[in-house]
Amino acid sequence: MTMPSFIRRWLPMTILLGGASALLLLTDQASARRSIPAVAVLQQVSTPLLDDAIRGMLDGLAEKGFIDGQTVTIRRYNAEGDLAQANAIAREIVGGGYDMALTSSTPSLQALATANETGRAEGRRLMHVFAAVADPFSAGVGLDRRDPLIHPSHLVGYGSLSQVEATFRVLQEINPSVVRIGVAHNPAESNSRRYMELVRAACGPRKLELLEAAVENSSGVVEAIQSTISRGAEAIFIPGDTTIASVTESVVATAAKAGLPVFTVVPAAPDRGTLFDIGFDFHEVGLLAGRVAGDVLKGADPATIPIGETARDTHPRLTVNLEAPGYDRRRWRVPEAILRQAKVVIGPAGRRDQPDAVLEGPFDEPHDPALKTGK
Repeated sequence: MTMPSFIRRWLPMTILLGGASALLLLTDQASARRSIPAVAVLQQVSTPLLDDAIRGMLDGLAEKGFIDGQTVTIRRYNAEGDLAQANAIAREIVGGGYDMALTSSTPSLQALATANETGRAEGRRLMHVFAAVADPFSAGVGLDRRDPLIHPSHLVGYGSLSQVEATFRVLQEINPSVVRIGVAHNPAESNSRRYMELVRAACGPRKLELLEAAVENSSGVVEAIQSTISRGAEAIFIPGDTTIASVTESVVATAAKAGLPVFTVVPAAPDRGTLFDIGFDFHEVGLLAGRVAGDVLKGADPATIPIGETARDTHPRLTVNLEAPGYDRRRWRVPEAILRQAKVVIGPAGRRDQPDAVLEGPFDEPHDPALKTGK
């Protein structure tokens, strides 16, 4: 049976119109997808602290109306502690067509900032918001400690330098007789170098002897801690150091074998075995930066936004674990006055949350004291 002539005449046109309609539909769908901002997230390693910061950043974006899969697309990257991998991922992000990158940790900030500088020469520049960075002004990314409005026009975020002086004040309130403190640190991390400057400055006037051990990567941390113990350490301190913090459980286990407590400036998980921690809630740290990221995606000019200081917008928190494996009650005793200031207390009866508890000052200045006078 032959096809009627009118069908033969209209069939090609029908097919052509149908194809054109399908193409327009696909184009409209692709255009709709492109109209939703694309955000990349880079963190250096998986730790409770950095995970909390990322969760906070994403919650901050959501507060501003940017919800993953609905009003924004978000892709997460993790360098798993490998600096070379972080640099490679950062280059991929800068060249990947994203509208913004979020970074958690100093190494991630530095990797993305370096990739952005390279991208500038190739006509690419990516908006970048950072969090979970102890001292961004010492990170070598173009910031000026004297003026938080001096920064690259595409780069903004929050510093979160913890309260070092307050940490050692509380240490001596718990054990006034303690003298020797062991600490491992990675001098390749600018945040770690900054913390160690503050630790040395805090320990000197308090007549505390610092037993230091430098490490290059996380595989050397246990040996470094053991070396401080062999030199007579009576307690182990973990600074704001990504390398050391990534193996906190190993540090606690090593110290516990020697009957020593561990204390930190990274209060991530109160039940992980540290005796006490003083620092910021890193979900709150990330939340502050995420809100800024949302404002930028809505059109705010990052050049007009100062680099933030977490200490100016939130309060440090104290957590105490009376069941910590190195807590020897014959030498260490957490006073009731300290327990009342703790947001979380782990004790024989379990966990006790005290949401209204406030750590008493005085606290460190967020910047160098000389800057108070503008010098």
